[in-house]
Amino acid sequence: MIGHMRARVGTTLALLAGVALTGCSGGGGSAAPSTPEPSTPSSIEAAPQQPHVTGDQQVELRAGLAVMTDDRCTPEERRRVCSADGTHAWAPLGDPSPAILVAAGTHLADRHTSWTTVLRFAPRSRTSLHAVAHEAATTGGVVLVLAGGRVLAAVPAGGVHGTEATVAGLDKPTAWGLVAAFESP
Repeated sequence: MIGHMRARVGTTLALLAGVALTGCSGGGGSAAPSTPEPSTPSSIEAAPQQPHVTGDQQVELRAGLAVMTDDRCTPEERRRVCSADGTHAWAPLGDPSPAILVAAGTHLADRHTSWTTVLRFAPRSRTSLHAVAHEAATTGGVVLVLAGGRVLAAVPAGGVHGTEATVAGLDKPTAWGLVAAFESP
C-alpha cells in the first residue's frame, strides 16, 4: 500500500513540475524581447539539378574492345580510340556508323545506391545503334559513342534498347561526367 501511494505522489510531483516548467517558458512577463527571424526564401533548392543535355548532336557509333596495356592511349597508336581524359582506350571494330544523339541525362537508380545514364538517339539512328550493339555483343565489346575522334561514352551492348543506350551502376561523378561530355563534344 505504501508503494502504491509513493507512485501516486511521484506521478503528481512530475505533473506539477511539468506544469511549472511550462509556465516559466511562456511568452509573458520578463522574457527578453524577441527579434524577428530574418526572412529566407522558401524555394531554395535542396539538391542541384541533375545534368541533362538536349539537342541534335552528330556522333559516330562503333563497337570496341577495351585495351588494357600501359601504352593504351599513345598518340601514335592509330588503331585505338581514347577517352577524353586519356585513361581508357578501345580497339575499334568495323566501320564507324553515323548517328544523331538527341538527349543525354542521368538519374538515381531505383534503390538510390547508384546512378543510371541514358543516351537517346534519333529514330533514324536506331538501325545503326542496333547493328553496332549486335557487333559489340558478338565480340564481347561495348558500343562506343564518339565525337571529334574521342570516346564520349562506352555502353554495354546489353544496354541498348530501341533508341536508348543505358549505362547503369555508376557512381555520381562518373554519371554526371558522362552527361557533361555531351555538353561540348
